[in-house]
Amino acid sequence: MADVLYRGSCMCGSVRFEIEAPLGPFGFCHCNTCRKASGTAFTANSSVPRDKVRFLNGEGTIRRYESSPGTFRCFCSNCGSPVYKESPSKPGVIRIRLGLLDTPVGDKPRAHTFWSEKADWYELKGDMPAYDTWITEPKAK
Repeated sequence: MADVLYRGSCMCGSVRFEIEAPLGPFGFCHCNTCRKASGTAFTANSSVPRDKVRFLNGEGTIRRYESSPGTFRCFCSNCGSPVYKESPSKPGVIRIRLGLLDTPVGDKPRAHTFWSEKADWYELKGDMPAYDTWITEPKAK
């Protein structure tokens, strides 16, 4: 790998990785599945090329769970930290969990997605646009 831009790890440190590519644009996903997977109001994930992610250790401790048909949530089997999401419909790309990065992200979220599924106890939207579904929806709330 050439220049490492990001480093990350799970909560227990079993899984450690480096990313040699810029992060894709990201926002906050409020869908029911992301809320369940994270245990909180939303997730912050960014797409990165799989071949630009190198696991320094712990790749063998990562377990996969098919959260919906064709979508796999991958997590540390020791501490339960969600590490990334992958789907055969998007080969070569994973959605890395930004909360695992130990280095600064250096960017800001762009929007809220699946606002229509947000937790009823969460209202703080800030000045970001909110979309009822995925960000391809033409009109923000």
